[in-house]
Amino acid sequence: MPESTVRRVCWIYPERASAHQRAYEDRAVWDTLRSLAKNLSLELSLHKPEDVSVDATDPARPKVYLKGERVTPEDTVFVTMLWSLPHQTQDVANQLFLYTVLERLGFYLPMPPRLSYIVADKMATVLHLAGSPIPPMPTVKIGTGRDAMTGHYDPALDALDFPVLVKPANWAMGLGVSVVHNVHDLRGVIGLAGGSETALVAQPYIANPRETRVYVVEGQVRAVLSGWKEGYCGMVNRTIGAKRQWAYAELPERMLSTIAYVAERLPTPYFTVDFISDGEREWLSEVEFDGGAAFGLDEDSDRVAAEMVEDRFRAYLAGHAARTAAAS
Repeated sequence: MPESTVRRVCWIYPERASAHQRAYEDRAVWDTLRSLAKNLSLELSLHKPEDVSVDATDPARPKVYLKGERVTPEDTVFVTMLWSLPHQTQDVANQLFLYTVLERLGFYLPMPPRLSYIVADKMATVLHLAGSPIPPMPTVKIGTGRDAMTGHYDPALDALDFPVLVKPANWAMGLGVSVVHNVHDLRGVIGLAGGSETALVAQPYIANPRETRVYVVEGQVRAVLSGWKEGYCGMVNRTIGAKRQWAYAELPERMLSTIAYVAERLPTPYFTVDFISDGEREWLSEVEFDGGAAFGLDEDSDRVAAEMVEDRFRAYLAGHAARTAAAS
């Protein structure tokens, strides 16, 4: 197979963060990724959706510009995960349409739009992975808005018993997660979510859950991180300050068939799968195309994380080379 000609990897990432958020993300994420990409002679950069311009006055020979610089499908890979945190909501449409345009232009997108949309929404993920050997977390999705207080969603919630965990359907990082103990509390949370037209999902509440994150590169398990989610809502993990022990570990054999199933249903070069356990039962809780490696545990773990990230970039290059070869 020919070598990839890629020289840069560009994240399309909405620029809506506060100065504090930007400083934290640079320090905790992007500086490390830039350094590891450089080891492979790759330039890594972040760009707002509006940084991309397209000249299709001749549709058969379109030209693409990134902040005024010409880029081509041969030299650039765009990472196109759908970002939809509350401060990024106004960028969702721009992302959706830009990702589709980039795909039509022939760029290799390791996170294809059709799959990025699926993993961005918790209910879409559950339905797409409905046949998983380790089942997805039982989930109910309800819309909010001006009519939310009518209780029209009550029949959909009959299958869940209180308390339930309620969270935004397409946010991340534990934002907006609440424990709801009765229908009156539920009405209150739904009313607040309605103020921003934020759809919600409800799932069984699990106290002190154990989480296992599996990192998958080119369909193969590359690393496993295991520990406990903390806090009343069970949403505090290692990346945002959990104090209990987290460590890289061996993959439990019972998870192998589920990883193979997810890899078949989500054929991408890199993803992470999270499993949640209450000590007796176990569920597939989340899939991410941009799941972060855990740095800062200890020296050995940092080496594992760094090697895994570099393998992720190599998988992007291999995917680009395969795409180029297939198109020639």
